[in-house]
This record gives sequence, structure tokens and C-alpha cells, in this order.
Amino acid sequence: MILAYKYKLRASPSQKMIMTNWLFMLRSHYNFCLRDRIEAYEQVKSPQLGNYSILKTKASCCPLTCSISPQSQLGEPFKKTGKKRNAYEMQSSELPILKKARPWYKGIYSSVLQQNLRRLNDAFTNFFEGRGYPKFKTRQNFKSFSYASNQVKLESNKIYLPSIGWMRFFKSRNISDGFALKTVTVRQKSDGWYVSIRIENKDIPQSKPKDLEQVKTVIAADLGVKKLLALSNGELIENPQFEKRLSKRKTIRQRRASRKKRGSSNQKKAYAKLARLDQKIVNQREDNQWKIAHRLARLADAIILEDLKIQNMIKKCRAKQDENGKFLKNGQSAKRALNRLIRDCSWGNLTEKIESVAAKFGLIFLKVSPKFTSQKCSHCGHIEKKNRNKERFLCLYCGFFSDSDTNASICIGIKGIETLGINLSKLLMVNQEVTPKPASTGSSNREKSVSLETEPGNPQQLSLFEWVNGEAIPC
Repeated sequence: MILAYKYKLRASPSQKMIMTNWLFMLRSHYNFCLRDRIEAYEQVKSPQLGNYSILKTKASCCPLTCSISPQSQLGEPFKKTGKKRNAYEMQSSELPILKKARPWYKGIYSSVLQQNLRRLNDAFTNFFEGRGYPKFKTRQNFKSFSYASNQVKLESNKIYLPSIGWMRFFKSRNISDGFALKTVTVRQKSDGWYVSIRIENKDIPQSKPKDLEQVKTVIAADLGVKKLLALSNGELIENPQFEKRLSKRKTIRQRRASRKKRGSSNQKKAYAKLARLDQKIVNQREDNQWKIAHRLARLADAIILEDLKIQNMIKKCRAKQDENGKFLKNGQSAKRALNRLIRDCSWGNLTEKIESVAAKFGLIFLKVSPKFTSQKCSHCGHIEKKNRNKERFLCLYCGFFSDSDTNASICIGIKGIETLGINLSKLLMVNQEVTPKPASTGSSNREKSVSLETEPGNPQQLSLFEWVNGEAIPC
């Protein structure tokens, strides 16, 4: 079994200075090696430097048919045995030369530099698998470095990091006996330094998903903005909107930081306060997401979610132009608030946490396409766009009335159950009617009641007296 624990470090000022300097040098080394690999890749794709030279025979050849390395130009391309090195091994063989040319890199532990190159190699591996082109790192998005296994020592609430020394940490949880340290990652955040320890115990087998025959209950969920999750059993989980709660305080701190003298100590302190506020929002959101993930894991043996294309949902609207080339309104200003809410929901991180918890407890996790799930009736299967009206769902074919998000979650569950091949009776769902939202007084869109088939006529109005010639006569 493999687990990961995170602790907050209690580093001394000198240790903080060392780790901060390491981040600057590692980021520079990462960007330098990234540029080398990009140039090698682009040169192979569209050669510009003329003929290559084969190192063994010293003969020239056509760049379209031969290349020393399609991914790197640094380091020795061949091992002592004559075998060809890959891009990581080539750049790793360049590290001794780097330390001679730039002696300040000798202070960084050798394993940390190698892990930095592995990080770059993983970025290119993801690129070749279609996950985006590697980008150069800035100070804001390069905040960590890693040690390899069997190099870090751990005793009680103390940890030893090579070339940095011993330091204490807040031991919020105990590491069980039998677990060995694997990769150790040190990360800088706005409120301090943290260490993430990856531990492994080979005696404990990793949890395997349950067989379909062992599944007794299935829960499905629909992701939303106002309702973060709408479960198929009728339960609604509201969106806390942590960023919106602290938006006024964040605006004030942004204004204060922008008014400080540029480059001054007061400006740095103001931006540090702003960063701590952003970190607080992230911590609140992640804590809520972990609680939701464990809550779903306790409800059922299988969890089904919708597979949303979040990046497509927050894309900017296309520009509109008239005949004269003048730009027209395209609704982007109105969509900005929706994009902000979608980012605050953080559906991607929530889905990853639910999947992680499901794998930890051996549950089945599945994502299905959300196509037509908001327009389909969970009672009869009729699909029509007019079935849904904001948060109300009324099937125009069978008259089924329900909450729109709950109905969509049931449709997601039905689609997932059909994919898994499980009996529909195992899905936790509710078919109770939801009280419709009353129309406001004086609204032109007020709903009119439909007359019944055997609706009686208006009853005769009764009276206690009859008026004859201005006198009241009792009936």
C-alpha cells in the first residue's frame, strides 16, 4: 500500500534561506534544460542547422535521416557500453560539468538535481501522450523540490534533509509501523514550508475495486454551481463559495498592496498578507472537498459522476463584428461571473479527490458523458429541451415533476449502471415530487392552474338576508 502524508516544517531562518536559494537555482536549471529539449525537438521536426555528424564515424549525414538525439543536445549521447542514452540520462551526465562551470550548484544535493531533471522528463512524457506542451517555470509556479527514496531520515517529530540538516515538523498524524519512506517533496507556501512524505508497505496489498457482483448500492452525482453536488438519493450539497465570502477582504488587501511603494518592504508585507488569504481559501476548499469525498464513500459501493470538459466551459466567448468591422457585445462580461463561480467550485480537484478516496477503499468509480442528462426524464426517458426550466423539471410526455439537478443525477446514475451492467434497483434514487417555486405577485409569467376533467362549477353564494324594498328579510 502507498500513502502520502503532509506535515508543516519548523525550519530555522538559515534553513529557509537555503531552501529559497535552491528554488531559484533549480528553476533556472529546469528552464535551461527545457530550452535545450525544445530546441532539439524543433530541430528534428524542421531541421535548420544543416548536416549532422555521426560521433562514432565522424561522418556527416542528412538531418532528415539521422539525429544524435531527438530530445536533447546536452551531455554525452552514448554510454560506456556503447548503448544510446535517453534524454534524461544525457542531461544527467551534464551535471558534473554544470557544477564545475557554476560552483554554486555544488551546494544542492545531487539527488535533488536529478529529480529536477526527472520532473522535466515527465513533462515531456505527458506532452507526447497529448497532455499539453511543457512551459517555462516562473517564481509563482515553481515552489517545490524532491528527494529520492532512502535518503531522508525520520525520527519522531524530526526530519533530516540532506545538505539542509535536521528540522522539526508539526506531527499531525503518526506513521504506522512497517512503512518505508519513498519520495519526499518539500514545498513552499505562503504560510510556510511543508513536506510531503510518500510511504509504502509492501506487506499490505493495495485496495482493489470490488467485483460487480459485490456492489450493493450505487450513488450518482450531478455537479453544479449553486448546488455543488446533487445526489441521486435526493440529497443536495450546497456550494460554500469560499472565495466569494472573502472577496471584500481580498479586494481591500489588493488595493492596499497596489498603493505601496514599488519594491519596498511594506509592499512585500502587503502581498504576503494577500497570499496568505488566497492560501486560506484553498485550504478551506480542499478541506470541504475531502469531507465530501469521504461522505460519498460511506454512502455506496460505486460512485458515478459526469465527465465535464471544464476548460471548454470557461472559454471566452467568440468576438462578434458587424459589417463595418465594429465589435459587438458577445456576453463575455456577463459570463465572467459564471467563470469565477466555476473556478471557485473546482470540479476537477473535487473529482480527483473522490476518485482517490474510492480507490483507497476499493470502491468503483466511473465518469460518464453528461450529454442530454439535464433534458432527459428519469421516469420515462423522454428527451426534450423544454422539460427543464431553471431548477424545475417537468416532463412534457409523462408529467413527471422533480428538481432538475436531482433528475439529472438519476439520469447520470442510469447511464453509469448501463455501462457497468448492474441492476437498476441498486441505484439510490428518489422519486418524490418537489414543491414548485411560487410565482411572484403581479408577474406576467404566472402559472395558471389546469382545470380538472370532472371539475365542478362555481357553487351558489349563500346569504343570511334578502333585501326587499330596502328592508332585510331573514331567509
